[in-house]
Amino acid sequence: MDIQIEIERINGIVLFRLKGKELNHNNAASLKEKLFLEIADGNIRIILDLQRVNEMDTSGLGVLTFGKRQTTTTGGDIVLVGVNPGVQSLLRIAQLTRVFEMYDTPEEAIAALSK
Repeated sequence: MDIQIEIERINGIVLFRLKGKELNHNNAASLKEKLFLEIADGNIRIILDLQRVNEMDTSGLGVLTFGKRQTTTTGGDIVLVGVNPGVQSLLRIAQLTRVFEMYDTPEEAIAALSK
């Protein structure tokens, strides 16, 4: 099952707005494929807007770390926006809050990636 994603391009930054409430084993592969294609096309500054995502499992975490690894090895970055408390707790348990920059709004993330 695919997760619905709206993709917006802003000054060389790709904004992925995830429309589903869950990022898990049922749909993580779909996001991973879309991330892979963007990065392969040279789009290495990426924002993942997780405002609507309420639940995430290890497959979702795996996609986030895949994206981080791929963007940073090519000189880019991937940041998170609108991470709700439940997902943030999972990121903290997995010690990924040290790995990912998190912002409240897409505008804040765009400003940070534009530097």
